[in-house]
Amino acid sequence: MDRNPQGGKMKIQMTSLGIGLRFAVISSSYTAIILTLHFLWLPHLTIPLPHVLAEIFGILLLIIGIPIYLISGLTIHKYFNQGKLATKGIYAYFRHPIYGSWIVFIMPGIVLLLNSLIGLTIPIFMYVVFKISIVKEDRYLEEKFGEEFLKYKKKVGEIFPKLWTIFEAN
Repeated sequence: MDRNPQGGKMKIQMTSLGIGLRFAVISSSYTAIILTLHFLWLPHLTIPLPHVLAEIFGILLLIIGIPIYLISGLTIHKYFNQGKLATKGIYAYFRHPIYGSWIVFIMPGIVLLLNSLIGLTIPIFMYVVFKISIVKEDRYLEEKFGEEFLKYKKKVGEIFPKLWTIFEAN
């Protein structure tokens, strides 16, 4: 059972997955619909870039995104099991790097590889789902870690780093 900094029982309960399962189910459902539309009815709607260029950009985004996702997952698992707020490593730059890796790198990389113009709506949709859903996770973190989380939230961006944090960390 989770306890807040004052030792009281928390109103919001959450696993180490946070809103991840909700985010994945909703995003995957939308992705399946959009890609079905693309492949069955709209295959001619392609990204207006030479296909080889779209593939190169797609691969580069995946090369960046997959390690961010893996490192973030391992890091949050470790901190969650210790009952601590993750603020070091990649979490010093992004509060939610797992979601950010999918929204900013992995899904756009996949869409570029598939050369789907309507697929470009997928990361936008994922961002909207993230913004709506993350409120619950942030409330949980605020209740669990109190002032520590509020200071962290003010300093560190959600899925994009606040530029001054990059220079402060070095």
